[in-house]
Amino acid sequence: MKVFGNDGFRSKFGYKYMTIEFLSAFSFGIIDYYKNKDYDLPILIGRDTRSSGLIIEKLLVSIINYGGINTVSAGIIPTPGLSFILKPELYSMGIMITASHNPYYDNGIKLYSNNGFKLLKIEEKIIERNILKRLNKKSYIFKGKIGIHKKPNLLYKKYALGIKNIFKRVNITDKILIDCSNGAFSDVAKIALKDYPNVVFINVSPNGHNINLKCGALESGRLLKIIRKNKFDYGIAFDGDGDRAIFVNRVYGVIEAEKLIVLFSKLLNQGNKTVISTEICNKGLEENLNNMGHKLFQTEVGDRIVVETAIEEKAILGAEPSGHYYFPNCSNTMDGLIAVFYFFELLEKYNNNFIEVIKGLNHFKRIKKDIPIENTQEINLDSLRKNIKIMINNPNEKLIIRQSMWDPVLRVYYDYKKQNNFEVFENLILDRLQIKL
Repeated sequence: MKVFGNDGFRSKFGYKYMTIEFLSAFSFGIIDYYKNKDYDLPILIGRDTRSSGLIIEKLLVSIINYGGINTVSAGIIPTPGLSFILKPELYSMGIMITASHNPYYDNGIKLYSNNGFKLLKIEEKIIERNILKRLNKKSYIFKGKIGIHKKPNLLYKKYALGIKNIFKRVNITDKILIDCSNGAFSDVAKIALKDYPNVVFINVSPNGHNINLKCGALESGRLLKIIRKNKFDYGIAFDGDGDRAIFVNRVYGVIEAEKLIVLFSKLLNQGNKTVISTEICNKGLEENLNNMGHKLFQTEVGDRIVVETAIEEKAILGAEPSGHYYFPNCSNTMDGLIAVFYFFELLEKYNNNFIEVIKGLNHFKRIKKDIPIENTQEINLDSLRKNIKIMINNPNEKLIIRQSMWDPVLRVYYDYKKQNNFEVFENLILDRLQIKL
């Protein structure tokens, strides 16, 4: 049984990973991990606004305290807020209870080390083995010590003000609408951005069941309609746990993340000119960065991989096309709020010409398609990619093939500038895999 994906684990509450049995095994697995590491500092636990979050937190805390380990509740806090609060001298590790952009009835777990970075894969593997062992055990021997649980006041404010103080206030005249997705940024964003009277907030009334519900980062079209109807210049949407931000303009529409990556990297332009993104980024990103003398390093999909590679390469920026932005100079994880502050700096820098600058950047046309495969079908992706790569010698094309971790499909991304050859490549893939659609 595989537990951890690229970003922790998640499922529908009451099922699979979100049952009492599994969460209990997870908690005991954390205890085993903690004890083997000889930690002695408390575990910091945060959650987003889902109704199941408090239930999960209480369960985890009860068992972890039963194991003699102290815990601290950060309460409702964005995922990057938990990362920001974590400090080696204060905590041993962090547990974030969230299903990110998923509907309210899902929930999940993300794990962080005490330095605010996501827990390494090798560490998650150890915890995964602990969980699987614990699933087969009926009891845990009480060691005679009960951990202490503390609830400090308003840790989310510490994060909000901490990020706010990193940035100088800039002068922007644009009217901006921020959609907080009824999620973990509902209170944080208002505190962090209180110096901007031309910023208005919506979807800031979480009730446990409305997180990401017809709002937030996955509903940029809805936000666009609202800002056009109400004559706002820009809209910004977070997802439920705040590690993602999507930007839209009343006239232009949804602003491509790849174009913002270019402008963010130009704004940061410090020493090393390396930028990290995933292999599914639009071909235009590479072209734009090359034109300004920057280097693009492409990784496998996964924000953890982007962050780790950015550290290794000493990059100025790491980002994913989905709206995740990692700024190594002021964060240890993807952070939607930091992206907003840098976006404000772009608006000030380019003033009324910002959208013209956006329009002037290259962006290839894209076709994305899922090709169904059998659950039992073994795919040699390396061989398939190698065969197809030989056929692509055109700098105006890009083809990426990925196998979904959770669904029985191949995800195909094809970028082109003028001539669309997607059908040729699709037929080649189908032929190689002997698939009939």
